[in-house]
Amino acid sequence: MPPVVTSNATIMCVHGGQVTLIPKQTQVMIQGGAVLCEPDLVGAPIVGCAQPPSPGTKPCTTVVSTLPGSTSLKVLVAGRPAYVATLQGITDGVPPGTLIVANPGQTSVQA
Repeated sequence: MPPVVTSNATIMCVHGGQVTLIPKQTQVMIQGGAVLCEPDLVGAPIVGCAQPPSPGTKPCTTVVSTLPGSTSLKVLVAGRPAYVATLQGITDGVPPGTLIVANPGQTSVQA
């Protein structure tokens, strides 16, 4: 069972850019970080993507979507499924980048 992802997490694009985490809820906290729920990451800004801009490429600047299997089937916060450390997503980079959870922000709660 993977850990639940909180606002203390480190989520990056495949090129090393860091996703800015802005939780939409602050009622449910784990180890000082708000639990991130679907669709909190959609539209989140990405800073520091190393994909060089060129006529055929563009750095990642925003999370476009998260993929099925990115959330818990058991943990809901205000009726929304919580993201888990196995989450996957797509960015607006060209070609589209993917997301990596480098650190879920906590390890005590798994879903």
